[in-house]
Amino acid sequence: MQKRSLRNKTWLWLVIILLMFVAVNYFLVSKQPQEYPSYVSESPSPTGVKAFYTYLQGETDAVERWSHEPHLLKKAENQQLLFMIEPFFVPEQKEMDGYISFMEAGNTIVLLDNNPDGMFGLKTEYVLEQDGPVEVRDGKEERYKASITSPVRMRASQNDEVLLSDQIGVVALKRSFGEGQLIVANAPNWITNEIILDEDHLQLITSLILEENQSWDTILFDEYIHVTGHGPKITSLYPKWIVVFALQSGLIAVSWLWNRGKRFGQVIRPREEVVRFSNERIKALASWYQRGRRYQDSLRIQADYVKLLLQERWGIPYRKEWIDCTDQLKVRRKQMTEDEILSFVKEITKLLNKESINKQEYVLWSKRMDQLQKEVEEG
Repeated sequence: MQKRSLRNKTWLWLVIILLMFVAVNYFLVSKQPQEYPSYVSESPSPTGVKAFYTYLQGETDAVERWSHEPHLLKKAENQQLLFMIEPFFVPEQKEMDGYISFMEAGNTIVLLDNNPDGMFGLKTEYVLEQDGPVEVRDGKEERYKASITSPVRMRASQNDEVLLSDQIGVVALKRSFGEGQLIVANAPNWITNEIILDEDHLQLITSLILEENQSWDTILFDEYIHVTGHGPKITSLYPKWIVVFALQSGLIAVSWLWNRGKRFGQVIRPREEVVRFSNERIKALASWYQRGRRYQDSLRIQADYVKLLLQERWGIPYRKEWIDCTDQLKVRRKQMTEDEILSFVKEITKLLNKESINKQEYVLWSKRMDQLQKEVEEG
């Protein structure tokens, strides 16, 4: 009886602790702020566009959200404006035809996308990113300040009208489709809650949609493009014959492997293979460098590998000398000041050009190169 009573008490305490854990977890989770996708008109987060949506609601009663397929857009009515803000996917051709028909009926689409290449026949080209606000000019040569984070600029065709541009290229343009038009800008960040009131962002956005005192009977915010389930399926990305060929090849490969299989279970590797090609080879190579005091060769190899990483991860050309990478390192490195970066580049250049270095110099600079390598690999 005593054992049974003790066992019951143990179970009782376990249930009480579990209930307490569930209660604490519930209150902690329930107090967490709700997460919203970026560029959604319902999102009050810094990356949402609820502030601009609410602003337009205060100006007109004809602001709505659109969450249906594009072919359902009303084409009989003109003077409609549709916002497409940073689509999560490139619509399929059938859906693109729906948007084009909407414009050809006399309506307007405003597409705000960091890289609109491939949509509505638009072409872009990559450019060097700029830090901080830049100067933007409109067709009347009026100048504005704006933050542009897009790595591309648009290629305007002969029939396009350039609305906004900076010193690098075209930032916004207008293209006619039948009776309507498409307005494109590669700066969706202008309309976000976080920076819409910074610089001249609000003035630039309103100048795009209120050009020549244009009035709109209906303003729609396209949320259909923010639902990932509406994106194109893998079967629509490739021709059907490729999909069928891939499936048949996969079935044939599986059947062949199944037929050729001799056993199932864990594969036992010979011990001599593990010993021969494990880290002993690396230790032997390191020992050879230490005995020969080839510190200079080892440091050059390490620096060469870091240069390759800089090219792959940060886009700094491998052929550049260290001293020529100073400006790009200043932009990318977060853990060093500009003076420290300049000193680092000068000292490593001087050290790599020396005929030999001692152990103390090698240990110090090998650690510093390791720190730079980790920072590059981590982003």
